[in-house]
Amino acid sequence: MNIHKKTSLSIIIIFCIHLSLFQQLHAEALHFIAYGDTRGNIDTMEKPQIKHDTIAKVIRGRTPDIILFSGDMVYYNEFEKFTEVVRNNYTKDKPIPFYPVIGNHELIFGNKIDALMKELLSKIKNHEENTKSAHSSHTETPPVSLEMEKIRDEIFNEIYSIPEEKLKERSRQVLEREFMDKLAPEYPGYLKETFKSATRHQSWYSFIKETDGHKIKFIALNSSLPDDTEQYQWFLRELKEFNGPKIVCTHYPPYTIGFHGCSDILDKTSPLARFRNRYAKVFNEPSNNIIMVISGHDHNYQRICKTDTKGNVQLPVYIISGGGGAHLSGRGECDITQIPLDDFKCAIFETAYQFFDVTVLAENEKSLIFNCAVLGIKCDLTKELPDDASFKTLFVKEKLQVIDRFSIAWQK
Repeated sequence: MNIHKKTSLSIIIIFCIHLSLFQQLHAEALHFIAYGDTRGNIDTMEKPQIKHDTIAKVIRGRTPDIILFSGDMVYYNEFEKFTEVVRNNYTKDKPIPFYPVIGNHELIFGNKIDALMKELLSKIKNHEENTKSAHSSHTETPPVSLEMEKIRDEIFNEIYSIPEEKLKERSRQVLEREFMDKLAPEYPGYLKETFKSATRHQSWYSFIKETDGHKIKFIALNSSLPDDTEQYQWFLRELKEFNGPKIVCTHYPPYTIGFHGCSDILDKTSPLARFRNRYAKVFNEPSNNIIMVISGHDHNYQRICKTDTKGNVQLPVYIISGGGGAHLSGRGECDITQIPLDDFKCAIFETAYQFFDVTVLAENEKSLIFNCAVLGIKCDLTKELPDDASFKTLFVKEKLQVIDRFSIAWQK
């Protein structure tokens, strides 16, 4: 009887030790969520970011350790709408550190652009009123005027003519004045600490997180500065100084078969194409240990990667998670076989509002597993996208779809 009792006690002790080790490992796992492109359109930018706020509530409920944001906070200058969502969802109770990168829409600025935007908004409002009047009187809807199209073209010409040095200065201003300074002083301390050793106009940065003794470096790049030597040389040093696994976050995707694959990658003079041509070869160098590159810009979800003969995902994996509330977009309308993908393939493409959820676990002292899931709601572009009111009832925990799920193995 005593022998049986001792045996039972030993089994219980062993079970408790294993359970304790499992719980300790689970407790030390790193959990992060990435998403981007929360902006409205020009005709909705002055309204609250309802879709973003709805998505943020779900993200907060999943209690990630950190959040990565891949850019395009706003359409044009309405930063208070963005920081309101961050403030309401990520800064209270148990704050969640939020790491943003600069998108191209953060860099629409200047006196001439201000004047053109005001003129265009005025004409859009007039057009909306004329359209309502036509509907009520059952007359033909007025077409969008050539004058409005001309103003849009002028705005884009002005945007593309802003010197890179001015974009560089503006980028840092956005991170400091429009993001950090607009939140409670105690909240963005983690980000201010990151910038302590930064140069005056630096808007790129890195930080390290740990999971069960393994260090992972996160690198945030400003893809709107494709020709900037300071950022590029800094990036090369960051890679050289840290031999472990790395995750890169940037706005422009080096690879995409969406709208911007056709409009930007195929245009060798575009900022996206220049960024891709300079950085992609560095991302793809195996010795740099880059696990994944997370981007936005195209308003959909894409996983672009290579697989081995057994179907295992190879490094690095390119993720586009641009479904944070902006108007969704589909595949590019050009011949996408002409888009240079450097032997990578788009494994998954979904037009969806979504976020990218990753849990990093240590298998042993030499290897990590990145368990990745994409959660959201798929949409059909041939039908009307959900308005803000219906979105609040659709994008809830109980109704989310698993859009993608995969794992990445990394070994020293």
